[in-house]
Amino acid sequence: MKKTIGKSILAAIAVGLLSASYVSADTVDQSVSTNNSEAASKSKNVTPNMNNASAIIQIPRTQLVGWPFMTQDGARNFKGVAEAIQKLPYEAEVPRYIPYGYQLYTARHDRNDVLEGVYYKKGAPIYQAGKKFITNVMAYRMGYSLDTVRDTAYIPAEYKDFGWSEPGESGEVFYTGDPAAQLIRSITWTEGGMAFSLFFLEPVKSVDAEFYKEHVVPVKMIDSSRYELLGNYPVTKISNKTIDEYDKERMIP
Repeated sequence: MKKTIGKSILAAIAVGLLSASYVSADTVDQSVSTNNSEAASKSKNVTPNMNNASAIIQIPRTQLVGWPFMTQDGARNFKGVAEAIQKLPYEAEVPRYIPYGYQLYTARHDRNDVLEGVYYKKGAPIYQAGKKFITNVMAYRMGYSLDTVRDTAYIPAEYKDFGWSEPGESGEVFYTGDPAAQLIRSITWTEGGMAFSLFFLEPVKSVDAEFYKEHVVPVKMIDSSRYELLGNYPVTKISNKTIDEYDKERMIP
């Protein structure tokens, strides 16, 4: 009985900590629309800044723990994208559109020069079949090569996913998922000398995955107030009023 109660308390604490990380942010309708194609034209500066690169300490990553929601060994989490990209040796890009209702959960570095952003759906159920399980998660990675952006704990065979590739404007584009049902779990590609990947814990329609892929843009093109995309949510000042003062305000004259 004591062990059961102990496990229940630990589970409650874990859920509380996760819920505490949920913060308010306006969401944007991410319906697939060709009217937003203007974001496809992007200016790039992918030449590494060797001064910054030399300052990066190469810390090997041994494994991922519960990726994409949990962090990886040796990785560093940041408050938002703006902070995460400061020490990257290239001009970082991030998705300009994400699934409806999603927002940034964390931005972090993997292998010191791979940018990773994890997005989740605010208010989504965190339990499934009696177990802690979050399906509404999207992970985005950017780095120098396909090998580094795909270097995660995701193994397609364990998800019963198929892999295939198609020609793209800048080279071959690689997919995993269920092609017969036109569902995509991951999409990996190169553009402008950099490599990118998108991973959806719950597979999305192929047309949606392509839309998110086509709208990855330099961070400078995104307004800093788009907290759901960049993080750094504003902190609401806690009032200094006492409980008695609040009670008086609520009293009917």
